Amino acid sequence: MEKITLCEVIKWTDGTCFNKKDIIVKSITTDSRNISDGALFIALKGKNFDGHDFAGDAIKSGAKAVVVEKQLPFDIPQIVVSDTLIALGNIAKNYRRKFYCPIIGITGSDGKTTTKEMCAHLLSAKFCVCKNHGNFNNQIGLPLSIMNLDKTTEIGIFELGMNNYGELRYLGGILQPDIVIITSIGYAHLGFFKNRRDLAMTKAEILESVRSDGLIVINRDTNFLDVLKGNTIYPPVTIGMHPSSDFRAIVTDYTGNEITLKIEKWKHLLFKIKSWNGSMIYPSLFSIFIADYFGVPRSTIAKYLYDFNLINGRGQIKECGNVKIFDESYNANPASMSMALQYFARQKARRKIAVIGQMAELGRWSKFYHRKIANLVEKLKFDAVFTVGSDAKIISESFSKTAKHFDNVGDMIEYMQNFITSGDAVFVKGSRINNLEILVQSLIEKLER
Repeated sequence: MEKITLCEVIKWTDGTCFNKKDIIVKSITTDSRNISDGALFIALKGKNFDGHDFAGDAIKSGAKAVVVEKQLPFDIPQIVVSDTLIALGNIAKNYRRKFYCPIIGITGSDGKTTTKEMCAHLLSAKFCVCKNHGNFNNQIGLPLSIMNLDKTTEIGIFELGMNNYGELRYLGGILQPDIVIITSIGYAHLGFFKNRRDLAMTKAEILESVRSDGLIVINRDTNFLDVLKGNTIYPPVTIGMHPSSDFRAIVTDYTGNEITLKIEKWKHLLFKIKSWNGSMIYPSLFSIFIADYFGVPRSTIAKYLYDFNLINGRGQIKECGNVKIFDESYNANPASMSMALQYFARQKARRKIAVIGQMAELGRWSKFYHRKIANLVEKLKFDAVFTVGSDAKIISESFSKTAKHFDNVGDMIEYMQNFITSGDAVFVKGSRINNLEILVQSLIEKLER
């Protein structure tokens, strides 16, 4: 972060300052446990906490000023605002305006984080890149991530998440992207919307924030392309495998561990992805396009793409004791679950075991989509299926071979540690609520012993 003045913060938040002093702000935090020299502490309110209760701890740890919703009994500069969350967004929005480097915003139902990480990796071959850490992509995480921009940044790349109306309009207004990537219109958070078209229209809110001379890149193969195109002020660039894609990829080889792509308009150059899961094709294609757009040599793109390491919980294969664990434990929705299961079914193993957690936030559509996955699982003929989470029980109850449902991941761990044997391949995927990463870690520890 570049230094800013307390006067700038007062102006940006339209707050009232008490105990005003000439202070240089060197960092901004909402966590009283994470205070560095020259920190400005912003006291956020949440469902289960109130940052005002920790302002004293932040000050003791070295905070030089605070942003609060009520004046507190401390003798340091206090900027009082009506809403500290909005104040955080306004600070980030105005701080972002200090920088003239290209800013890329990424949203979509699937693959946001992977696309962001892969784009950043490929662009790093030529540029100094600033990005969100992990999935810091909401009304708190995005503004804090923007504050990491500094004078060394040549390209900023940030993912934006949402699960309700207006969020992408708000976050896009803070980020003010030069380039927007929409990875897909899928099923994530569908339970908060009327239907998928309604979800698509809400995703399209981000397009309102693109600069007039900007670039919009969307997935040609996703549903509701008409909704996305209908909300752009100029034609977007489409990427995908459909023949009418502006930037089209063709899969030339799949070995089970690697996918080879060819870009239709480029001759004599292949791009290899170290992944078993075909869902990696789209983050790769977006990243190849963006890196080429910014002038990274195509041969360098191919090298960096092959060197990209999958993110933990998003497709890594963990081999222990002659057992392969296909770790997709980070999250799930019907589209990502379906594709991952189909690619896992193509693997070779003594037994193929599918561990499936409930897909959350589907609302009234939950049982319908779990039944669809149940039908797919039966067709793919796995050797065993285990489920956790209430609606996921539909899947195991519909499976004709070895199947078992568990009420919690703890019971599942105890059973599976004794069930898995040498030569097995184990697929693990479900929404965050299932805590399936605990299962993956426990299996690894048991197999290593």
